[in-house]
Amino acid sequence: MGLFDSIKGAFSSKAEEDVTASPSQMLRDAGIDPSSLKFNFASGSIAVSGEISEESERQKILDVLGEAPGITTVEDNMTIAAPAPVEPEAPVEAQAPAEESPAAETEAPAAESDAETYTVQSGDTLWKISEQVYGNGSKYMKIFEANTDQLENPDRIFPGQKLVIPKSD
Repeated sequence: MGLFDSIKGAFSSKAEEDVTASPSQMLRDAGIDPSSLKFNFASGSIAVSGEISEESERQKILDVLGEAPGITTVEDNMTIAAPAPVEPEAPVEAQAPAEESPAAETEAPAAESDAETYTVQSGDTLWKISEQVYGNGSKYMKIFEANTDQLENPDRIFPGQKLVIPKSD
């Protein structure tokens, strides 16, 4: 009981530390895009900085990071981005095909007649596309779920892919 238990205890605590998820992965698992965030670590604490889109996102980030093993303090250095001006959308009939951007196409797939397609550009993420299309990046899983025939992971999209963009609810 004595010697073997102490050896087992020494190795098991090290193994548990090795499988701890990174803050970025923990946030992705919670449906938050961490690409605009930076993390600094100190003994028992983490500082998070960067730009977020809304106050509710701040609280969700703080909650997720506060539940991380070994973290007792989360320092909040995040700022809320100014909302982009909303431009009224012109009716589809009023747009000339020459004016359409190559990224957004209005093809009607057979499965979803109210859906559009989007051609992925360099630097795009599903989060960015969701913010552009729905005005809310956290709806990126809706796009992912509509494209499971060609996507295996929501973090892996490539320029040139044509994604189905389902109609917003």
